[in-house]
Amino acid sequence: MKMSLKPSVWAVAALFLAALISANTAQAEEQTVGQLFIQAFDNKDEKMMKQLIKTRAAEVPGEVKDMVEYAMSPEASPQARDFIFNIAGMMSKIYADQTGDERLLNAVRGNYEKVLQGAAVDSLDPEAVTHAKKEIAEIGAGQWRVTTLELEDGALLVEIDVRESVVEGELTPKIDFKKSQETKDLLKKKFPAVKSGKISWNSMGVGLKTLFLE
Repeated sequence: MKMSLKPSVWAVAALFLAALISANTAQAEEQTVGQLFIQAFDNKDEKMMKQLIKTRAAEVPGEVKDMVEYAMSPEASPQARDFIFNIAGMMSKIYADQTGDERLLNAVRGNYEKVLQGAAVDSLDPEAVTHAKKEIAEIGAGQWRVTTLELEDGALLVEIDVRESVVEGELTPKIDFKKSQETKDLLKKKFPAVKSGKISWNSMGVGLKTLFLE
């Protein structure tokens, strides 16, 4: 283990682990297994990390549970979340190796996967958005312009403005079925983490077609 904690991360860790300690003075005098584990981790003392889990095994499940709950709470910044999950993961892995009980490790991994899945739809890759807009315009043969491509409550919201002169002699342009499906497939490919959304085609303020992502 070659990683060293930066001062800002130490501050996050200290604040979090301090919250785990009871306000009782007698209890607060003794450092928790989590605090000592972080110190050993920063000192690259793998032997001490393993010894702590061995000698204070009874405390590990409860403290790891508290760590995970905090890391998944709105109060935890992305930096704090990843750091705490990293520590919780190492503690539970050593615990599993020593006791043969992998339930704690599997719980940490499962919760981290949930966090990553949730984080994946918090924002869109700007480069992917730019490319998607360009390719949608190409599908529309230059007659389509993407005015909105963003996330709204975790769902993809896409609005496409269609030139009113797409079909000569008709006031309302028609949206080709194959092109609309091609647009849907493109968006699902570009943003695989997004599981729901809506694509709307409009012209001169008139809705032409709506397609839902599923």
